[in-house]
Amino acid sequence: MNKLNKNSSVPLYQQLVDEIKSQIDSGILKENDRIMTETELSDAYEVSRITVRKAISVLVDEDYLVKQQGIGTFVGVKRLSRSINSFMGFTQFCEATGMKASSILLTADSIEATISECGKLGIPEGSRVIRIRRVRCCNGIPVIVEENKFPSKYSFLIAEDLTGSIYEILKNHGIFPVGGSKIIDVCYATEEEQKLLNLETSQALLLQKDTAHDANDEQIHICKQVINPARYKIEIRW
Repeated sequence: MNKLNKNSSVPLYQQLVDEIKSQIDSGILKENDRIMTETELSDAYEVSRITVRKAISVLVDEDYLVKQQGIGTFVGVKRLSRSINSFMGFTQFCEATGMKASSILLTADSIEATISECGKLGIPEGSRVIRIRRVRCCNGIPVIVEENKFPSKYSFLIAEDLTGSIYEILKNHGIFPVGGSKIIDVCYATEEEQKLLNLETSQALLLQKDTAHDANDEQIHICKQVINPARYKIEIRW
């Protein structure tokens, strides 16, 4: 625990914010840990309760802390914050934020596409597609249940190592997604999704549906992601 510098030009509440953030980021304070009360923090850092209250308010606003009425203040669950205005795969995004991405492969096979899927992929009705279902993890924690469907010409993917980045595999084959679309919705976890995401009960989840195409405007894949919002948030910039 570092004492606050009362002679610094940095306000005391901000110093306390930085100190608590440092303890969380370094692992001294872990997810769901209860922090000291306002009185305990005031005594420990020799500042007023007003200063403590202001620091806690900032940390709650930034999702570092969560207040539970009548119980206390706890370290929040760390959530991925991702902008949907950029075209970036999950693996690349995790690496850019200093986290480790991994995948658990559930299914990699060939199935008959629905009429809707054929339309979205620009392939004839009755065509088969390559289906890849995975659980996407961040630092080993399940975050997303993902289902990708590709036109049958991407059958080479089945023989690849699908526990990493599919976009990296495509890149090695000279295939580059350059654009697409995203639809954000809400759904409720199925029994399977509840187990895969380690949820205690069925709850509301984020539902993201993507399409991606190459420079020739040919569809590469469609993707459905069921996302645990306790671990992941989506940022929209304009």
